[in-house]
Order: sequence, then C-alpha cells, then structure tokens
Amino acid sequence: MIENQPPTSEEPETPDLAGTISSAPATAEMALPRIGPEHGRPTPEAPVLLAIDTCTRRSSVALRDAFTLRAECSWESDRHHTAAVSAQIHRMMHACGIGPAQIGAVAVAIGPGSFTGVRCGLAIAKGMAVARDLPLIGVTSFEVLAAAQPDRKVPVYTVVEAGRQRVAACRYEWQGEKLWPAAPWSIQTWHAFADAIRTPASGQGSESGSQAGTLAWVCGDLSPELAALLNGRVQIAPAPFNLRRAGVLAELGYLQWQKGETDDPFTLMPLYPPEQKGT
Repeated sequence: MIENQPPTSEEPETPDLAGTISSAPATAEMALPRIGPEHGRPTPEAPVLLAIDTCTRRSSVALRDAFTLRAECSWESDRHHTAAVSAQIHRMMHACGIGPAQIGAVAVAIGPGSFTGVRCGLAIAKGMAVARDLPLIGVTSFEVLAAAQPDRKVPVYTVVEAGRQRVAACRYEWQGEKLWPAAPWSIQTWHAFADAIRTPASGQGSESGSQAGTLAWVCGDLSPELAALLNGRVQIAPAPFNLRRAGVLAELGYLQWQKGETDDPFTLMPLYPPEQKGT
C-alpha cells in the first residue's frame, strides 16, 4: 500500500456515502456527456474533490483541495468490495481532518477495466453525487495514464489489463504540449499488441542512441510476460509512470470542476470492453 497520510488507531468519522446506485448501462464511447457550468464549481465551504479509481486490481483514491493533494492511497486487491473502498476513503478523510460537508465534487475513473472493478468505483461516486447533489466528473483509465507521462514527443500507448492475456490499449500522440488519442482504443492479446506497434525505429537494427529515443512509449498495466514481448521494440515507462494514480485523476477532475464541466450521474456511462456490454 502506498499512502501519504499518517496512520491512526482511532475510528474515523463515517462520511455519508449512503444512496449508492449501480452504474449505468455500458458503452464504448469515449465522449462524455457534460451538464454545464450551472451545476457548480469549487467553493470555500466545499473545496475538496474526492477521486476514485477501482478499474483494475490496482485501486487508488485521493483528496485534493484548491492548492494541495491532501492524501493519496494506492493498493492492489484481487476483488473489489464497495465497503473496503469506502473504508479507505473514511480513513483518509479522518487523517486529513476533512468532514463530509467539505467534499464538493467527485471524480471517478470510468474504465476500461474489469466489470466488477469499474462498477465498484462508479457505484460509490454516483451514490455520493446523487445523495448529496455533488458535481461528478468521469475520466477514462487511458486519460489518467496519459496525463502522467513525460513529454518525449514519441507515440504513447496506454494499456489497461483486460484478463486472459489481453490488454485494452489506446495510442496517443503529442500535439503541442498535450497528448491526444490518435486512434480508437481496442482489446488485443499480448502478442497482437506487441506485433502491432509501429515506430520510426522499428526494423532499423540497433536501438541504441538516437534510434532508441524514437521508439514508442508504453505505460500502464505491464505484466512481466508482456514486458518481455515488448523488450527492444518500445520504451517501457519506469515504474512510477505505470501506476494509475488517483492524484492524477484528481488533477484532471479538478480542472473540469473549475470550468463547470461535469457529468450527469444518471447518464454517465462506464467504458467496458465490448464483450462485457449488457452483462
């Protein structure tokens, strides 16, 4: 577990997380419906955004106010339980002295990821948004990964584990100082993903020196087996850039919140792999 809040032996105050609802019907659309600026922006009374990412076995939650990432915790779990994630949120709020009334918005990763994992985070986030009339911001797993990558001016592939030796992958390219999706995301086997990557340096012999610097950058859920297949074909991101951090999700969500660009909790859709739609 990675934490930046002090441990406590006291029982935390329990925020009002009642009223959680199941996630809306699945879709593979990348576009997110927005409510508009009238739904609310940060206020001095409720300046804190809660970020939740439970899309895969690597989960992460964070609290961010107008100036500081107040707390962040990431951990691994084979199974997602709404109660366990809620308990971690409670502990962070208690450690930071943040009361329920100070939470002004919720950002949530909407997938892709495991069916159970995506539903877990969305259920908590939607429940809070509906029960307390909070702004809700949905962000894809790919966007969270892409936002954390260094500027190398090479194609970036963000990957999320999809089970059965497969990944969900989305290719990004730099436009100015920002990464933008260059193609629709897809589910691929490890071998198909490794074979499909094309960079200027591919097939040109040695990957040393300037040629190595032109290799595509791959980040995200990289198993040892997938990393072995990619060895020599791409630049594999260092460990800190492979973790989907709720602190990054909080930053993306806060920017949207400041602009008043939030999502409708009744229509925000999860991003599931195609075969999971309607299940």
